[in-house]
Amino acid sequence: MNIIAVYKILYTLLALLGGFDNSVFFESLESKTSEGEAVYNKISLSQNDHQDIWIMKQSHRGINAHKWDKIKIIVDKTKTPYEASFQQLKNNKPIEFKTSCFRCHANGPRLIRPNYQSKEVKLNSKDKLTILKWNILIKSYGEIRYTETNHKRKVKFLDKKVKLKKLNIASCAKCHYRGGPRAELTSHHAKTIEFLVKNHSMPPWPYEIENKDKNTLKEFIYGF
Repeated sequence: MNIIAVYKILYTLLALLGGFDNSVFFESLESKTSEGEAVYNKISLSQNDHQDIWIMKQSHRGINAHKWDKIKIIVDKTKTPYEASFQQLKNNKPIEFKTSCFRCHANGPRLIRPNYQSKEVKLNSKDKLTILKWNILIKSYGEIRYTETNHKRKVKFLDKKVKLKKLNIASCAKCHYRGGPRAELTSHHAKTIEFLVKNHSMPPWPYEIENKDKNTLKEFIYGF
């Protein structure tokens, strides 16, 4: 039995328990404003036999902001591997992306990483269980490929003007490779890789960056 099958079973067992929230509000551990201030997210999930639809509302202007960005990720479960499409919304209608989604979303929805030490947003047990369940669901997707639904956008999901360089070191390629448990990583993801490695979110326990790979990874991230 492979790891994806294990995650699918775990998610099914948790879903059968019930008692989870339909949405979760939290301070992001990962995201900060350009001034280093907190970013707040509200995530919800709706599902049917063919799609998982993730909605994220996000504030870069504080917890009581009047205007929140709204992003939708649609995971198409009829494809093998699954495919994800992305929308930035205003009044529930697609608008231009603010930035290339692919820089942070190499594999469709990202794991949800709240700041559990937040002074502004306290998560209760139900919130934490919902996040656990959803993160297991995201892991159960395996490799996700993307589809760009609007090719006329000025800001592309993937900035093809940037030359792609694939990350191919053993410590990361155990999971991130074409046809693997997670999608392959490229130079588009350098800043995201840097953050997750620095904060010990990647590689996931019990894996570590092997000593022989550390210099190669630094060169990939920083270019020297």
